[in-house]
Amino acid sequence: MNNKTFLNSFLALSEPITWIALVVLFACFYFLWILQKKNFSFSLRMFISLFMGIAFGFVLQAMADYPAQDQIQNIPWLVEIKTWLGFFGKVFVGFIKMLVVPIILFSLIRIILHIDNGINLKALLSRSIFWLLFTTAIAASVGIFLAVNFGLGQNLQSIAGVVEIRKVKTFTDVLLGLVPSNPVFAMSSDNIIGVVIFTFFIGFSARAISKKKEFQAISKTLENLVEMGYQIMMSMTLFVIRFMPYAVICLMSNTLISNGFGAIRDTILFVILIYLAMFIMLIINLLLVALHGLNPWIYFKKSLNTCLLAFTTRSSVAMLPLSISTLINKLGVNAGTANFTASLGSTVGLNGCAGYFPAMTAVFIANILGVQIDFSFMVMVVMVAILGSLGIAGIPGVATMAASIMLAGIGFGDHFGLLAIVLAIDPILDMARTLSNVSGAMTSAVCADKELGTLNKEIYNA
Repeated sequence: MNNKTFLNSFLALSEPITWIALVVLFACFYFLWILQKKNFSFSLRMFISLFMGIAFGFVLQAMADYPAQDQIQNIPWLVEIKTWLGFFGKVFVGFIKMLVVPIILFSLIRIILHIDNGINLKALLSRSIFWLLFTTAIAASVGIFLAVNFGLGQNLQSIAGVVEIRKVKTFTDVLLGLVPSNPVFAMSSDNIIGVVIFTFFIGFSARAISKKKEFQAISKTLENLVEMGYQIMMSMTLFVIRFMPYAVICLMSNTLISNGFGAIRDTILFVILIYLAMFIMLIINLLLVALHGLNPWIYFKKSLNTCLLAFTTRSSVAMLPLSISTLINKLGVNAGTANFTASLGSTVGLNGCAGYFPAMTAVFIANILGVQIDFSFMVMVVMVAILGSLGIAGIPGVATMAASIMLAGIGFGDHFGLLAIVLAIDPILDMARTLSNVSGAMTSAVCADKELGTLNKEIYNA
């Protein structure tokens, strides 16, 4: 192997322009690091990295005279730069995918172990979970409807070729495929629904054993271990998310190089559809309140400030105290229902992060890959959205995890990198998603409490 082959084929550093581009890229990384040290907000750093990625991709496209996709391979320096940009982007994507299975395991077991602390499961649990998951199913359906009808992703050319979704022959075949006969294989093959089912068995079995006196000490130890594991995974997730601005520069510029400026059209369309889904879900929430015999206008006025604050904070968990206070003091929801449903709703049934957003990403990737979107595909997306919404923490940026779970669940896990254009504008999307998360949780609490007969109508109507 001569030096030219070594630099070209192995290191992908044979062209002077490649070296210059990497120096510029690391200078951008250093600038973002300085901003982080100066405590600039995550959202601002994401916007800055987005514009730097667009500018970087635009300059590289201009230097190459805006080549068509099939002409890129004839420009050695552009191929090398794409290789390095793809490397940095795939490292981030790889760490995101690494966290999916352990987050599901620890968060679901944790929820099951803590779900009955002095609460009537037969009434409150069933109603709260029903409304949280039901509204998520509606949100996912809204996301599919909008993405399909507006052709989300169809303007982007496929860079992976036409692929087929997992073959679904009959309904029984689908159900059998969900059974985790080999839990380890289910985890390694991204059978997310199988992992969720297996985790449910662990969680409820642990609950049953904890009620026996001879196992109470061991059960407490298990509970502490699960809590420690959950906190470790949340810490790891937040650590990985911190690198999203750096990854966005690479993902965005690489997307522009690969797809040209047609990608921007789909970016704008994605933003419009996300906000349209947010407004549709607000209307649906008001309709659900009205169907329970309550005045939707009163609900809207009293919950508006909380929803607007959720829009700016971009954190369902951070909004939890205000959500509970609004439910109890303004909407007349029983304290037990408010605390339980709102707390559960910060990690289960997130209408935005785990509902319409991952559903849109599924259609987006399917259109890019040329996969036919039929009824079975839509049903599978809604099922994965519902199950994937169990245990997704309501913190900024974690909708990326929900999208990863969705793509893995429908068989597109290897194509997560195609979401580069979406990850680049994540803060813009996250504001709408968080508002839907909080609004959906509050609506679920009101509906559940009304059905339980413990809603104080005098406070609600005051």
